[in-house]
Amino acid sequence: MKVVRPLLALSLLACYLLAFGLQQRGLDAATVELRHPLPPAVQQIGLGYLKQLGGEVQFVRAAVFHGGVDPKRDPLEYAAPLAATLGAAVRLHPHFIDSYYLAQATLPLLNDHYAREANELHRQGMEALPQRFELPFFAGFNSFYYLQDHVAAASYLQEAAGRPRAPAWFGHLAATLSGAGGDLYGGLLLLEAMLAGEEDELMQERYRHSITMFQRAIMVQEAIEAYRARHGREPADLAELVPADLAELPEFEPPFRLDWEPPELRLLRN
Repeated sequence: MKVVRPLLALSLLACYLLAFGLQQRGLDAATVELRHPLPPAVQQIGLGYLKQLGGEVQFVRAAVFHGGVDPKRDPLEYAAPLAATLGAAVRLHPHFIDSYYLAQATLPLLNDHYAREANELHRQGMEALPQRFELPFFAGFNSFYYLQDHVAAASYLQEAAGRPRAPAWFGHLAATLSGAGGDLYGGLLLLEAMLAGEEDELMQERYRHSITMFQRAIMVQEAIEAYRARHGREPADLAELVPADLAELPEFEPPFRLDWEPPELRLLRN
């Protein structure tokens, strides 16, 4: 039995390397496909004590596929198998941090459904990796930026603030998000934090665009406060702010739009 286990492990490792090589070679094909993995429960039974390796295999499948997919292709065509593959990676090897980073980099950008899928993976990671503050931070960012759920965002950020080595400003940001009328300012701080830690140029450009939209919304918010201080009431329409409190109303580019329902000003994503 002592000899069989090492041989089995070496055999599985050889299969893993062979599969990786074949998948890498296949990236030159016109259309790269990612098939749904076997259910994680089935893989856990079949792999036994090697399920950690199985989790890493699923991560590699997802990473190689995403790295080779045609950037012009509609991501929703392969979103479901990608989410399932990352889900299998997390279930099989929940302590492997790279799976959560790949999930955060790929799923939330697609739509609200996959932002929630990413948060469910982060929730599992929060239980498996209580020392890592990144996972509740990712979930908090998704809740605020993609799902417009400020209460959930504040809760996740409070969780992140209590974890080892978390930046001190996490707690302040959580308080800002949960405070009345603090969503615009808190969102701007959160986006600036994400920009500071982002290396991908495309994502940096997206964050900068969002930051500009938040800054414009805050200009309108400050004009509303000035109008309220002078007239003792809310403006019925934002056009009332011009020109006394605001030279002109700023433009908001897709996917953002400004929503004014007195007394609340919200910056929404379509």
